[in-house]
Amino acid sequence: MQGYNVLMIYNKDMDQLLMCKRLKNPYKGLSNLVGGKIETEETGIESAYRELTEETAISKEDIIFHHLMDLKYFSKIVMWKDMLAD
Repeated sequence: MQGYNVLMIYNKDMDQLLMCKRLKNPYKGLSNLVGGKIETEETGIESAYRELTEETAISKEDIIFHHLMDLKYFSKIVMWKDMLAD
C-alpha cells in the first residue's frame, strides 16, 4: 500500500503555518502543506525529512520534530449490478 505524509511547519511562536504555493498543475497557484509519497525503501520520518528539504530547502537540523499521528485509511467501493453506491 502506498504511504503519504503531510508536514505542518510552524514558526517558533506557533502562530504561523508554512504553506507552499503550487508552481505546476494540477492546482497551480493554490497553497498546500509540505508532504508527499513515502518511497518503498524509506520510513515515514525519513520521507518527511526528504520532502521538507525538497520542497522548502529546510533541513532536519533547522526544526524540532513533534510527531502528531499515524493514520491508515482504507477505501473500497463495491457496486452491484443495478445498484448505485452511496
